[in-house]
Amino acid sequence: MEEYKITDFGALSCDRLQTKEIQKAIDTCFLNGGGKVIVPKGIFLTGGLRLRSNTTLYLEAGAILRGSRDYKDYMAYREDEIEPLNMEANPDSKSSSGSVNPYSDWNSGIIKVLDEENVSIIGEPGSFIDGVNCYNPDGEEKYRGPHAINIYNTKNIYLEGYTITDSANWAHNIMKSSDITVKNVTVYGGHDGFDVRTCDNVLVEDCGFYTGDDCIAGFDNKDVVVRNCIFDCACSAMRFGGTDVLVENCKSFAPSTYGFRGSLSTEEKASAAPTGEHCRHAMHTPFLYYCDFRADIRHNPGNIIVKNCSFKNPNSIFMHPFKKDQIWCCNRALNSIVFENCEITGLSLPGVICADPDEPLDYRLKNVRITSREPDADFPIFEASDCKYIEFDSVTVEGFKNAHIVTDNPDNVKIINSDKIDVCLSDGILDVKGI
Repeated sequence: MEEYKITDFGALSCDRLQTKEIQKAIDTCFLNGGGKVIVPKGIFLTGGLRLRSNTTLYLEAGAILRGSRDYKDYMAYREDEIEPLNMEANPDSKSSSGSVNPYSDWNSGIIKVLDEENVSIIGEPGSFIDGVNCYNPDGEEKYRGPHAINIYNTKNIYLEGYTITDSANWAHNIMKSSDITVKNVTVYGGHDGFDVRTCDNVLVEDCGFYTGDDCIAGFDNKDVVVRNCIFDCACSAMRFGGTDVLVENCKSFAPSTYGFRGSLSTEEKASAAPTGEHCRHAMHTPFLYYCDFRADIRHNPGNIIVKNCSFKNPNSIFMHPFKKDQIWCCNRALNSIVFENCEITGLSLPGVICADPDEPLDYRLKNVRITSREPDADFPIFEASDCKYIEFDSVTVEGFKNAHIVTDNPDNVKIINSDKIDVCLSDGILDVKGI
């Protein structure tokens, strides 16, 4: 594989932007048929870079790609002369969350991949992509800047070994892509650790997500495996929707190492201040089902299996707050999820399972240990409506004054070889507003 070291193209480890020099190395590699672009040891300040087909961006030990603190430095791809974009086809450049427009301000990134194939980002131990909590007063929630890595409509993606710190928005934002492998990647701080939407054949393994938001998020995904990962978050371990999803051998912890940056003052956000004790550090839940209308859901969501996992101190056991007026969970409800051989310990609030009467949920717990955060807890394990089937199989429950669930259909609940769990009839429709 032909190699192109960015320092051979004039890139310097200094306090001046090196975007053009690094991009020149990437472009030369691409125009010569592909190869490896090497970032050597040093701190290289950059705005947005466009990575292209058949190219590996390789960060050596001690290499740091440090993002600019000026959000305006991430838009050079719009004027790309090598692979020009049809900006007129997507004129809207608003910074709304989850924008479906790949050219929007919201979809900027330190590394951007757009309409490519065979792209890799590989880092040796001790290599970093630093998002510097770049502040954008016009961004999402009036402060979020570019993602660390932004990938759209790309096939055959391989990501390995590097560490992302202080991403101004999501560490990884990948949409409408396929054949994605992520190994031994670590994320510290920032917002979501890894987001995929409308993606197929995804493997995430041996990764650590220590984030101020969700660890793994997204929906309309197919054939996803998340394995041997650490979830340390100030939101949900997984805020996810998909079909044929396996999550295994993962661990989560709360309170989180990093807090949610939305709790900072405007002055703190503008100065890229770290989070503190006054920020939210609580984990909502191990799994929050997610489905809105920014994508047409291609497959019937379901066959999600969470096995051999432990979740410490989430507020609630599981959240499925489906309602037509619930902004983040309103498109198409989940039809089945199983937690098997798991520990979910330290609960402080009831879970909410509000399914769709037209596509009711099959929810099963098999060989699961559940505990409350405080002794003699007096709240239901969860409240449920419109479930096709609820099963407790070999479930142990500790710390509750009266272990029970509340449901609109007790006849659909089956308890097998489990501790005593009362099933109570609900007195109305669940209120999921604000979840």
